[in-house]
Order: sequence, then structure tokens, then C-alpha cells
Amino acid sequence: MTPPRSSRSNRRRTASPLQRRVQEGRESVYREAIRTAAERVFAEKGAGASHMREIASEAGVSLATLYGVIDGKKSLLAAIHADRMRDFYECIREARDSREETLASHLAVLREGARYFLERPNFLRMCCRDGYGWATGASAGAEEAELWEEGASIPRELFERGIAEGLYVDEDPDLLVRKMLALKQVELTHWVDHGMTVPHDEIFERLESQFIRAFTLSGGHQHESK
Repeated sequence: MTPPRSSRSNRRRTASPLQRRVQEGRESVYREAIRTAAERVFAEKGAGASHMREIASEAGVSLATLYGVIDGKKSLLAAIHADRMRDFYECIREARDSREETLASHLAVLREGARYFLERPNFLRMCCRDGYGWATGASAGAEEAELWEEGASIPRELFERGIAEGLYVDEDPDLLVRKMLALKQVELTHWVDHGMTVPHDEIFERLESQFIRAFTLSGGHQHESK
């Protein structure tokens, strides 16, 4: 039986600094194992059809241990999305900063953003199963919606730059961001639906080609993506 949270909090307050560090380290390991297991279970069954007992079994921990570090399925799902999205946005920030020219920077963001999901197929499948709308932030909670807006600011700023340079079609940058995210989601969902066997480089090439055709005025003839 899991001790009440108040009891666990009291024990932490009365424990020595070393004991607290050991306990926090143990909980961190459990939390990571549970989130990794949850991604696999959610990818296979969808969050709605999954049960916490299945996740505990997949993680190799007792149900009591699981509830000792996780409040419930809703908070677990939100934590997975929030952690992954923070990592994702750091990834695309680095991609943006790796190039100076606007289109090259934008394509790096598109490519590395796609790579992030392709290299984490369970998280990608989980998003596909649960109907998360990348272009709208649909199905997101308050924290996820805030993170979505933070991430959308990166391609939005690039679209604004490109419009000012006469590189991109002169449309609402927010609309262009949503179109770009929808394009990527369709491509990656298609990859999942067809067995996840298409080489990643083929996905990147297709995304870049589609982006150039959809958003640039000149078809990107002057761009060298590599």
C-alpha cells in the first residue's frame, strides 16, 4: 500500500541531506523508467485504452511504486508531452542558430524537428494515436499549449524575416507556421502508417522540397541546403 503523500513529505523533511539525495535519486530513476514505459504502452494502445497497471508492469515496478512518484495517468501523459516538447524546442533552437541565412536556418529547423520525432518513434506513435494536432495544439493542456506557443515562435520569427527579405509568400506568419506544422505532421504520420521503414533522409528531402514549393516565392533556386 502506498503511504499518503503527507507521510512521504514528512519523512523527507526529517531525513538527513544524504538520505534526501538518495531518495530523490531513486524517485528520478523510477520516474524516468515509468515515463519510458508509458510511451511504449501509449504508442501501442493509445492513452485512453491504457491502464496504469500495464505501465507499471512494462516499467518493472510495482503499482504502489508507480503511484509513489506519479499522480495518475493524466499527469503522466502531460509530463511526457511537456518533457519531450522542452527537449524538442531546444533541438530546433540549436538548428535555427546553426545557420545564418533565413531559408537555410528554416530548413534546418524543419529537418532537425522531424529528426527528433523519427528518432523517438514511440513518442511519435503516441502523438499520432491520441490525435494531437501539431498545427493547432489541439488536445493540449495549459502547460502544453504554452510550450506549443513557445515553439511556434521559432518558425514564426523565421517566416517574418523571410517575408521582409522578399523570400517567402506574404501571408500571415501565424498561418504559415500552422501550414508548416501540418505538412510535417502529415509526412511523419504517413511514415508511421507505412511501417516506419522509409529512410530518414528520404523524409527530410521530401519535407524540404515541399516547404520550398509551398512557402518560397522563387522556389528556392538560390538555396544550398547543405
